[in-house]
Amino acid sequence: MKTTGASKLTTAFCLFVTSLIAQEEGPKIYLGFQVSPNFSYRVLSNNSGEPSVDDDIRYLNDNEETAFGYRLAAVSGLKISENWALEAGVAYVENCTVLNLKVGDQPEPRRGFVFDESLESADLKNCLSYVGIPIRLIWSLGSERIKFLASFGLAPQILLDQRTIARRNYKNGDRETSETSNLEEATGFNLSPSLGLGAEFRLNERFFLRTEGIARFGAVNINDNSAINSYTYSSELNIGINYLLN
Repeated sequence: MKTTGASKLTTAFCLFVTSLIAQEEGPKIYLGFQVSPNFSYRVLSNNSGEPSVDDDIRYLNDNEETAFGYRLAAVSGLKISENWALEAGVAYVENCTVLNLKVGDQPEPRRGFVFDESLESADLKNCLSYVGIPIRLIWSLGSERIKFLASFGLAPQILLDQRTIARRNYKNGDRETSETSNLEEATGFNLSPSLGLGAEFRLNERFFLRTEGIARFGAVNINDNSAINSYTYSSELNIGINYLLN
């Protein structure tokens, strides 16, 4: 039976982790909780080849901007050697973008124009909510109290909700918000690789704090049946508190 490339890679990874564990008499286990504010955006591409779709993409790129989101995660980790740790957990992620609409008192033949002379501004906030299983390999180097970190991760994610929040600000100071769910328009599964750099601070014998800058990339097109491909990416500040069990 021939060995596939994937099985060879899996075997090599298992041997690598096993060799790291063998360097330590007793691997250390920790539990942790992470809070990560993020800013997310997306990369668009033409899936149909039609010139009109390129016009739509240009409009979105000119009027859409990053928006604030967040990530919450409960993790457990295995310190497989002095310099390496393997971490896995469960995370809730929300990624958002904002489409700014043009408003005024004269109708114009252009996209995203809202005809209402009483409006000051209006936008559409689109948010995707996922639950995922983040898995990371973390490398660290430093003293007992302070270490510098680098990590590579991969997180399969299931879409929980996609919603659009319409926000209107009126000239008289009034504000109006409405929300719609459009879950059927998005792909139900995503795969998110991540790269991170940060530091770890030992607080006492059991507790240690981590702060990391992390970039995450969506490897799956979130517009399942659309002429426009969309891939989400985000940058976040990950703050985690961990408790060493042994």
